[in-house]
Amino acid sequence: MVRRIKAPLGAQPGASASKGRWISKKDYKIFKQLYSSYDKDDSGSVTYQEFIKGFSDYAAAGCVLPSVAGIFQQLDNDHDGEMSFRELLAAYYPFCSKQEIEKFITKYDPPPAKKQEEVARELTAEQEEELEGVLRLFDRNTDGVVDAKELAFYCVNLGIEDENIAAWFEEFDTDHNGTLDMGEFKEFFRQEWTVATTPTHRPPTISSSI
Repeated sequence: MVRRIKAPLGAQPGASASKGRWISKKDYKIFKQLYSSYDKDDSGSVTYQEFIKGFSDYAAAGCVLPSVAGIFQQLDNDHDGEMSFRELLAAYYPFCSKQEIEKFITKYDPPPAKKQEEVARELTAEQEEELEGVLRLFDRNTDGVVDAKELAFYCVNLGIEDENIAAWFEEFDTDHNGTLDMGEFKEFFRQEWTVATTPTHRPPTISSSI
């Protein structure tokens, strides 16, 4: 026996099939799944060719279908040749405004949370001055830079393992010349200090005992 349906998306859009101004979560998921089945290339929009393919699938299942072009024209509200998910919802919920459609999409299918960009930590003038003094303290041979041995001399006294010291040095010795100059040395401490940090605060893992 041949089954008859009004449209491959469950009901032919229009006043006779309209729902009202509330989209339930259940209905939203149904429309989303059906829309995804038409969007063959996962591009976020359904072309006329994809729509025809969807109708062909229904025909193969023994369904008597309405005019493909007519249905697509009804759904493609802005006549750009593609059907968006918003246009699909608007066709079946004509009493919903665009703002209400967006509200339901955001409610049931929220966008992924944006990753908070790491804010560069700036040193205050007091911290900059204090770090210059700390570098002079680390710089045992007074050559203006801190080498791995000089860094290790203080870190070992704090109970920090050699492999951690080596990893830190490799990370912050950006020019790979075997020493930390003032800029690299400050960046080493910048990971711990923030603008809000008081000038007397020191990174607990490095200089708390200095």
